[in-house]
Amino acid sequence: MSTHPARHKTFVIVISLIVWSASMVVDTLSAAPSDFRVSLSVSPFTETILKTGIQFTDGAITAKTMEELQRLFVAHGANEVYARISTRRSAVKGAGNHSMNGAIERARIAKALGLPFNPELGLFASYGDIRCQPAPDFSDYGITLPGPWATLTLEQMTPVLKAYGAAAAREILATGTSVRIWDVGNEVELGLAGVAVRPMPGGCDASAGATDPYAAPDRVNRELGQMSGDQLVRMDEAARINWLRTSLWPAEAAMLKAVADGIRSVDAQARFSTHVSGVASTQPRVAAAFFTAMRDGGFLVDEAGASYYPTSSRFPTDRVQAFKDTVAAVHAAIDRPTFIAEFGFPNRTMTPPFAWNDPPRGYALTPEGQAAFLRDLVAWSRQSGFVTGIRPWAPELVVPGWAPMALFARHGSALVTANQALDVFVSKKK
Repeated sequence: MSTHPARHKTFVIVISLIVWSASMVVDTLSAAPSDFRVSLSVSPFTETILKTGIQFTDGAITAKTMEELQRLFVAHGANEVYARISTRRSAVKGAGNHSMNGAIERARIAKALGLPFNPELGLFASYGDIRCQPAPDFSDYGITLPGPWATLTLEQMTPVLKAYGAAAAREILATGTSVRIWDVGNEVELGLAGVAVRPMPGGCDASAGATDPYAAPDRVNRELGQMSGDQLVRMDEAARINWLRTSLWPAEAAMLKAVADGIRSVDAQARFSTHVSGVASTQPRVAAAFFTAMRDGGFLVDEAGASYYPTSSRFPTDRVQAFKDTVAAVHAAIDRPTFIAEFGFPNRTMTPPFAWNDPPRGYALTPEGQAAFLRDLVAWSRQSGFVTGIRPWAPELVVPGWAPMALFARHGSALVTANQALDVFVSKKK
């Protein structure tokens, strides 16, 4: 679940992060500055939702199309349009529209609204995240492989990834949109593009949009197929970092660099990011080690990225401070800020498969609690100098399971109204 200044700014490392106070009020905030990314953007699911006849409203604007909904988001502080992109041109049924065709439509919306476009090249055939990183399928791009993807060596994969990066960049930029930053991969600390450890249980099932079975990339490293995601996240942290540094991250850095090289062949001034999962976002040493390994392997990000779902676990005990510590640790390690690449805080109790119902102290699972947490996170992020922006994930996804995370509430069968959390990105004058 993506924007950006032309050149990386130098940020002053402060001794301690600015206090995040639950008593801060929206009235103290100014409108989003142009260099703070508010990626309040139509999601891969918007088109499907709108086709059912649902309309979104904030009381002043009513949206019946994707462009109208994005305009509504702009009225509430959005300053970019984002798309997560699979290696397929057409959408995969049941997986959300992560296709290149869907991305091109969003790029055109960005151009029409005068907003930058933030593409995320997922390097998967349909969808992948920390639970499962399925292989890509480059057949829509006329790229010929020397064999099935899982049978290739790293040296065989990197030219293919470079060619794909160039092809994808040409297609996106042909819309006339401007790209301030290119994201590569989605929650990638345990692998990407099929070069990954074994999936977590249920990670590659049809509901995740990845129906192909896992195939171990033995010619990259046989150790990958002998390790699972579950094993890794339960491992002692120091041992996990050491294993990843040795067995996975060097190959991953080479793959990310190959895609970046392809994009740069089309966009010479391209800037890049990738992001770790919500697990690593509260583990400072893991996140810092990952981005350091990417830098050492030739892929130095312009912005680091992390998913952050503060209610998803009881551990660590203080997930707010742990996230702050992660952002500071990454900055100290590679001299780069962090972008909150996915964010969600529920406004009521969630149900499986995302029963993420452990809020930080002082915040309730209510519309007021959702608004308060997001307000305070945005305020701290803007002031800290460590965070470049935030992307609420699928803010309009008012469907069973994810609806509590949305910034809207459904009323009846067709009308969806904005929650108070939608207002935290811009100032409210008394």
